[in-house]
Amino acid sequence: MDYLANITHQDLQLSKLPIVVNVDASSPVTYPDRMPLRYYLEVFVPEFYQGGFISLTTLEGSEEPPQTVAGVTAYPGANFEIQDLLHGLVESRVPVFGLSQIAICETLVRPYYTKAIRKNGSAPIDETIQPSSYVYRGGFAETDYAAYKDKFFTSYVGSGRRFLTWKPDWAPLRPDQPEYLGFITNFSPTPSELRLRVEITYDDWSVETITALALDDVSSMAVYVCPVGPTQLDLQARTNVAGKPVSRYKVWLSNENNERLSEERNYLMYRQPYRTLRYILFQNSLGLFDTLACYGDASENLKVQRQTAEQFRGYEYLPDVSERVINRVTGERELTVSTGYQYQGKGMRDYWQELFFAEQVYLITDREHIPLTLISDSYLADDDREKTVGRTLTFRYTNKETSYSRLPALASAPARPTGWRGDAQACELNQSTGLRNGKKRYGLLVKYYIDNGEDVKPRTQKPNVVGTEGYIPSWDSADCEAITTPYQNTVLNQTSVYKRNNCAVGQVGGNWTITVAAGAYGSEVSQGDADGKAAAAANAMDTQENANAYGTCIVPTPIPIGITNACPTASTQPIFAVIVGGVEIITNTSYNSPSVRYAAAGLNQGIYNIDIRVQYSASPFANFRIRIPSKGFTSAVLAGNQTYRIANIAVNWGDPNLVIICEPA
Repeated sequence: MDYLANITHQDLQLSKLPIVVNVDASSPVTYPDRMPLRYYLEVFVPEFYQGGFISLTTLEGSEEPPQTVAGVTAYPGANFEIQDLLHGLVESRVPVFGLSQIAICETLVRPYYTKAIRKNGSAPIDETIQPSSYVYRGGFAETDYAAYKDKFFTSYVGSGRRFLTWKPDWAPLRPDQPEYLGFITNFSPTPSELRLRVEITYDDWSVETITALALDDVSSMAVYVCPVGPTQLDLQARTNVAGKPVSRYKVWLSNENNERLSEERNYLMYRQPYRTLRYILFQNSLGLFDTLACYGDASENLKVQRQTAEQFRGYEYLPDVSERVINRVTGERELTVSTGYQYQGKGMRDYWQELFFAEQVYLITDREHIPLTLISDSYLADDDREKTVGRTLTFRYTNKETSYSRLPALASAPARPTGWRGDAQACELNQSTGLRNGKKRYGLLVKYYIDNGEDVKPRTQKPNVVGTEGYIPSWDSADCEAITTPYQNTVLNQTSVYKRNNCAVGQVGGNWTITVAAGAYGSEVSQGDADGKAAAAANAMDTQENANAYGTCIVPTPIPIGITNACPTASTQPIFAVIVGGVEIITNTSYNSPSVRYAAAGLNQGIYNIDIRVQYSASPFANFRIRIPSKGFTSAVLAGNQTYRIANIAVNWGDPNLVIICEPA
């Protein structure tokens, strides 16, 4: 078994679930009249696979009504739901018939970014380009949305290094059954090669590990489809030196160093003969394709519709002349299949619900994938009384028929030779970092006739994707070095959220400083996008595992608490005192006291309500604000004699000094 690769995953957004972009409200102080305010969101997407960004559309909206709670008014800004807009830009495609190599599905993932525009009537206020993100064509149950909306591809797919399927493990496969696994490279570092590794177990329990398939020139933030059926991996006829056939096998993906990138999936070779056998290929909820083997009886029904017309029989009204003639006959076929009673019955019963949510379904024949539509509209998802599990499903062939034939497969005739030439040159980007990688590439391929060099009519073009016909590899180019990336992140240092939890007795774990070096991430869009990528990378590194490796171990000591009064000197300015648990721990601190005045004793770890007592010597009451920088707390604008409570402030061992700042508003 290959050792695990050290990789860090990045999240994506799913197009079948809500994707909401918030545009901050304009300042209520600057714009007290909210009626003329207008908010816009411009959406940018690549023109083609790994191409430059173009403006897709601009959405217009108004801010949500202000919300007032306990006398404090909050302005939510404007919210834009863009999932339906993005869903149409990503596409799930059925694997090529007979696929036997790792292939990329370049249409499942697409980057995008948005520009927030605010106006007061027709007068512009400002424009803000928000960090870019990725949309993926897929979804999961809405009941899981609240928990996984921002972490499905990190906390679930990434943490388990999962393939993109809900199919139960240890699935039995017929020797000729096609099977596919999808895998997304939403992690860094990006491997230079993907290897499909197979551990084969023979009937005598001997074991062999091989690299069945490999693909180089791997892109980040891309989905790869791996054929893993016994025949597709050439396992059907494989025997060991003792002449024993394969009884089971497991597959996983590794990088060029044979370090494991994915989970392991196990399969059983299932050779029991059946009188009937059909394979249904369907799109799962995550955009990839799973295979359902149906062992039970099936029936096919043809239903026709005849278009008739009436005609004049002629003066003689001869008996062989029909007054009613048929202009056209159109047929529709329905296929009813039984799954048979299958291995892993109850697990498969739950999983078969996937088929009812499928947007694409195909019948696998000896020649092609024939498109079907599932017309069964109800499914018994659970029944405690069921001992063995099987279901009957009815499909309709999506393409209508007008005639009958049963022609044999025809060898392809020689055609006018064609080729592909490149179009749309651009610098190649590392999709996980946004930096140029020193190479230039063609974004598009255009089909042409080799004999005279003319473009095929009508003009035919497609993305320049590795593993497809005509693919043109990228090439080294000095103007595409990483240093030429227009926008590069500045250095980022942030304190981890996770604390070390494996310290010795008598010590407590502290945070660690996450550092992202300047220039580690880049963007063709904006500086904010480059810095946003760096922030996302820092958040991805903030894990318990890293905290245990890099966090500090300290002897717990109380955290000093102090206050500074930054208000200027004037007889009417306030003085401040700090009260914790009803005890005044810092007495009145006069105005214009820039140095920190600390309490005699610090605070132990815990949750505290901190009261700030404010007293003016006279009116008018000047406005002030209270801040605690180490906790990210800032009060509303305050004035007048009062005691202001800062509630539920968490104090942890190893925190920096808790300094309260009172300053003019």
